[in-house]
Amino acid sequence: MYRTLFLLLPALMLQAGESAIPNAVEVRSGVFVMRSSPNQGTCDAMKKVHITHVIDLRRDDEPNLDCQSESSRLQELGIHYQRYAITKAPPDSDFDFLRAMLRDLPKGSKVVIHCSNGNRAAAAVCPWLVLDKGMPVAEAMRIAADAGLKLPETQEAVRRYLAKQGRT
Repeated sequence: MYRTLFLLLPALMLQAGESAIPNAVEVRSGVFVMRSSPNQGTCDAMKKVHITHVIDLRRDDEPNLDCQSESSRLQELGIHYQRYAITKAPPDSDFDFLRAMLRDLPKGSKVVIHCSNGNRAAAAVCPWLVLDKGMPVAEAMRIAADAGLKLPETQEAVRRYLAKQGRT
């Protein structure tokens, strides 16, 4: 029996690591960070897993930005779309606002937060994981890194914000 379990373990781990939404990491049940904007395949996957909200963090100067098309496509699927553009090093007010957005989602909501590469989207959820969900800082930073938080200036903005909130 142990030998069978040992042989199945890699397959179980691979299956557990796969996301129901392409290019997305589920950082907490029903909360996904996506490393790109939704295409038809990701929209279909979002509908299949009953995503209710999408938060787009891309800025006006980013390539291939077509918020109107994305909003229309998602609304046709019954998914609420909201855009809140943030920079690589978000100020505290952006973290405050995004935490409030996540806290204020209706009970049972499922959300995808995205930017062009996952860096800002992962940064946006990290303080929420720590301050609103009680996750230890090191664990939240690891999860955010797995979801796309890579740039040093973005990591520093998250750490600075958490430190101001008394969490290090």
